[in-house]
Amino acid sequence: MANNQTPEKQSAFKELVLPVIVLVAICLVCSALLAVLNDITAPIIVENTRAETLASYLSVLPEGTTEADMTEHADLTTPGVEGAVTTAGGAAAVKAAAAGYSGNDVTVYVAFDANGAISALSVDASTQTTGIGSKVAEESFTAGFLGWSGGQVASGAPVDTIASATYSSEAVFAAVNAAIDCYANELQGGV
Repeated sequence: MANNQTPEKQSAFKELVLPVIVLVAICLVCSALLAVLNDITAPIIVENTRAETLASYLSVLPEGTTEADMTEHADLTTPGVEGAVTTAGGAAAVKAAAAGYSGNDVTVYVAFDANGAISALSVDASTQTTGIGSKVAEESFTAGFLGWSGGQVASGAPVDTIASATYSSEAVFAAVNAAIDCYANELQGGV
């Protein structure tokens, strides 16, 4: 009662079925390892993202502002707004994003002084076409927003759309408008 299988059946098993079983086992082990790695790195990624966001807030808030001076605001309802902070001195910074070229987000950090005027603007246009859409992050474009307190922004008020970067420019306008709405409707008076 040894092995009743013919050599052809044993060979077919070794050539067809055994490699499939081995590959499935390898895939299961790799999937399990990736799941464990994700569980280990997820809190680190969240903390690093938070630290980058706080650093970006500090970069647009008045000089001398520290992390301890900022109060984070959660549960903001303005569409496009991803977060905001205020300071005891009345300044505020809002992080907002809007879809630019190819649907990729353009993120802005808009700082407001105690009177509600835009005091600083930082634009992350790294998702936009280099040399074209990325121009919305240049000071020659962002400086035009400084001091603006005249409500919603649009092409021509306070700056013009960058030629050949219409989608990216419009994304900045939309994100800045979201930040203005958030400041006016959710932060002002609660600063």
